[in-house]
Amino acid sequence: MGVVRLRTSQGYVLLDVLLALFLFSLGFAVLFGLTEGAVSEARQASTLMEGANLAQKKLEQLAVNAWSDNIARQACIPGGTVEGNEGRFHWLIHSEWGDIPELLRVSVEVRWTERGNPYQYKLETLYAVE
Repeated sequence: MGVVRLRTSQGYVLLDVLLALFLFSLGFAVLFGLTEGAVSEARQASTLMEGANLAQKKLEQLAVNAWSDNIARQACIPGGTVEGNEGRFHWLIHSEWGDIPELLRVSVEVRWTERGNPYQYKLETLYAVE
């Protein structure tokens, strides 16, 4: 007497293949969405870094010159605001005298618009003016 074995599974059913394809495409769509979000965040961070670098550059340009020269060429006006554009950025330099007469409070604000949303970055410092 021989033993007869019955096979109950002879391969994949169409439903198994469709389910596997659905799960694979769902995972791929999620990964694509995450990648797209990461690229967008990286672009926004890069623009913020450019704005911060521009603000720092403006403060450094004021620091390397004598304050009498900065005021004479109107790069900084105590009690006033100087503004300009550089690329897609709009910058404002506002300065006012502090509580101590020899200290000038200088703030640089950089503004830009990205994808319809306004952004800004602001740096403030005190300079000793003789």
